[in-house]
Amino acid sequence: MWQGVDIPRVVLDGLAQDEDQLLAEQAVAGLDARDEVSLHAAIAGALETTGFGVLREVPFPSLSPEQKRDPQRKRCDIVLTPRQGQRVQDAIRGRRARAAAEGLLFAPDTGDVDAPPEDCLWLEIKCVGQFTYTQGVPGPNRSYTAELTGAVRRDVAKLSGDPLIRHGVALVLLFSESREVAEHDLGIAGNRALDRGVPIKAVQMEHAPIADRIGNRLMTAAVFEVGQG
Repeated sequence: MWQGVDIPRVVLDGLAQDEDQLLAEQAVAGLDARDEVSLHAAIAGALETTGFGVLREVPFPSLSPEQKRDPQRKRCDIVLTPRQGQRVQDAIRGRRARAAAEGLLFAPDTGDVDAPPEDCLWLEIKCVGQFTYTQGVPGPNRSYTAELTGAVRRDVAKLSGDPLIRHGVALVLLFSESREVAEHDLGIAGNRALDRGVPIKAVQMEHAPIADRIGNRLMTAAVFEVGQG
């Protein structure tokens, strides 16, 4: 199901509309000035055009012994479900529903119509800029290399480490000065992750121009498909 979904293209098409609006408004700050939370919201909005269900901040499906309560659970940035309106089947929610149904003649729905986690697409997202704002002042991002390489390695490892996630991708939204820089640096990030034993099955990326406000002239959506750990 998910092999036919061009995540990088869908994301950039949505963000390009935001970029066009900023240009029309002659905005001083661009997409590369937004914080990661607002960019996550924009990416989720773009993914809604696929027709799949789009959920944010979904708990990872597998439970470790210490993760018996929702506040203790790690959460995935965005999850796509096969149909709109679905939730992801969840062990904790299912137990709560069954407990609430005890003693009732007609048990309420316990979530059987929801999507199994194995059928969903799990996305971890990181936004990285070659040029960023530091205390309101634009300039080169001194943590650029560490942020980029660390994002790919950690997110792929996190997704591959959950046995109930069959379809996972680490999505990096990169703002940079050129296509050459983006493809070179994303390639290095992927290779370093592979060198550390992180299972990357495939990489796909798309590019779109942005107005140069602080040094970034391009945004790139790169998807690192997670292999089996």
